[in-house]
Amino acid sequence: MSVAGAADPATALPLSQIDRLLDPAPLPLEDGWCRLEDGVQFVAVRTEMPAVSGEMVDWWFDWHPRDPARYRQWHPRAHFDNSLEPPPRPGAKRHWGAIHHPVEDVGTGTVHARIEFLAPSEFGFGGDALDEPAVATIVCGLVGDDRKRVRHSAMAHVFLRDGEGVVLRSRFWLGARIRPYLPAPLAGLGEAALNRRAFRNLTLPRDLPPALARHCAEEYANLASLLPRLYGEHAASG
Repeated sequence: MSVAGAADPATALPLSQIDRLLDPAPLPLEDGWCRLEDGVQFVAVRTEMPAVSGEMVDWWFDWHPRDPARYRQWHPRAHFDNSLEPPPRPGAKRHWGAIHHPVEDVGTGTVHARIEFLAPSEFGFGGDALDEPAVATIVCGLVGDDRKRVRHSAMAHVFLRDGEGVVLRSRFWLGARIRPYLPAPLAGLGEAALNRRAFRNLTLPRDLPPALARHCAEEYANLASLLPRLYGEHAASG
């Protein structure tokens, strides 16, 4: 496993162009990170998962948050705890609408994260993204901090079919979606002011992009080796 380094911001994928992740053709930046002019920190990681299917991935994101031990085995050195808020109503995939509360250290200290998983169309992908022949599945959502009570980032994992397995394109737009966790009328107040370069620089550690790139590469390499066995042992029982 290798992790690329800092990249030219001109090669970053704008969040507004995420449907380009559905095309297997190489993108200008497949591995690396950079800071954009508006203060958003962009991270790209590519991981080969040769024995993993889209069905396994969908099962995993519903199965693992139901027991913290399952989350810890994903990355024993960096994953400490997790809990699940089930979706308020069933979706086409069982993790759509779920909220995970992982406790982990991606390399910048322990954080109590909050990840709200969304259907791709809610995240910003085209409505037919999952119908693309190359796409095995998509896992995407909005990331925040439970202790600081703020949402801050957008995250997308696009699993593309590759022979008997998949290739994963992971993308993070750190600081792109800053919003406090408050009731809807209050949360929107001042949102435009928060999503500015100066506040983004204060909200997230400057060394987060390289740390997150390495962590993402490690955890999905681990999952590539673990998931086929776990799916075979446990999927039939739910």
